[in-house]
Parts: sequence; structure tokens; C-alpha cells
Amino acid sequence: MATENGMENNRAKRRLPAPERRKVILDAALETFAEFGYHGALMDTIAERAQVTKPILYRHFPSKLDLLLAIIERAGENLRRSLLQPDTSEVNWITAIRSGVRSYFDFVEHSESGFRLIYDTDLNVDKRSQEKVTEIRSSIIDLVKERISYYTDTEAVPPERIYITSVMIVGMVESTVIHWMNFRMYPREVYEENLVRGVANILAQLPPRRR
Repeated sequence: MATENGMENNRAKRRLPAPERRKVILDAALETFAEFGYHGALMDTIAERAQVTKPILYRHFPSKLDLLLAIIERAGENLRRSLLQPDTSEVNWITAIRSGVRSYFDFVEHSESGFRLIYDTDLNVDKRSQEKVTEIRSSIIDLVKERISYYTDTEAVPPERIYITSVMIVGMVESTVIHWMNFRMYPREVYEENLVRGVANILAQLPPRRR
């Protein structure tokens, strides 16, 4: 009976819709990359953990590099989506800063492996992986630039100043989050509050938007 149940479970797993199967494979690949590193991870291990055959694995992802690129893209999109809340027009400046910082920490806390794979390791694997990481970071900088522009008197500030300020803030947030993630010297709330204060001090130098 146990064997029959096992066969039924396997058949149910094989019937997963393609998007769900893809997610299962990506989760298994991320876990494997985090444990063994990209070069040490085996497609056999990923297939076993995803409970799929290698032909099915290769049908979804023709190579290990394709898996890595998909993981990077998914993590970047999840981070960007988390930073889009709340709607800029519905909150004041300091609330927007606090929300952005909290969302960043939330993402890292719930997706630490994905964050480490992108931001805390040397992805000297392939030019495409480096370009994908650069693309994600650029999109985050652009998002921050849009937020800053919404609250700033853009007629009084040249666009290059807003852009470079965005680069500085994103770099500061990344390095602070990585320090918290690696050392946990203080509670997360302490890192958050100091980061909010630091970002607010930088942005206080920009003239506010005219209402």
C-alpha cells in the first residue's frame, strides 16, 4: 500500500502545471547553489531535490547557467516588486523612506539565499550573469531615482545629482543589509533606524517638491 501511495504521489507531482514545476526546480537549484556554490552544484542533485527526471529538468532549463540566470532574474523582480509598495503618492517622504528600508530588509530576511547569490558573492561565472546582476541593480537605482524625483523640486536640481544620489543610497542600503546579514551585531531594528536616518539626512539636502 505504501508503494502504491508513493506512486500516486509521484504521478501527482508529474502533473504539476509548468509554472509550478518551474518554481519547484528554481527553489531546488537555489538551495543547491547556496549549499555547494555554482561550480560545485550538480544538475543531478538539483533534479533529485526537485523530484524530477533530468530530461524534465533540461526541458525547463537547458543548462546550469540558464538556471542561474532565472534565479537571478526572479530574485531581482521580487526585490523590485517589494520596493514598489506603498504607492508614492499616498505617503509622505519619511514614510516612503522607512517603508523602502523595511521592505529591503524583509526581502533579504525571507530570500537570503537569493540575495546572497546576487549581492554577496562573486558571480564570475559568465558575462550574461554579470550583465543580469548589473541590470537588476540599475533597475533598483532607477526606481529610487523616480522616488527621489517625485519628492524633489526637479527644476532646482540637475538630473545627474538625483541619479548619483540614488546610486549612493542604493550602495549604502546594500552594504548595510549585507553587514547585518553577515554579522548580526545589533537587532535588525537598530540597523533599520540608522539606515533611515542616514538616507533622510542625505535627501534633506535636496529642495522639496513644490506643492
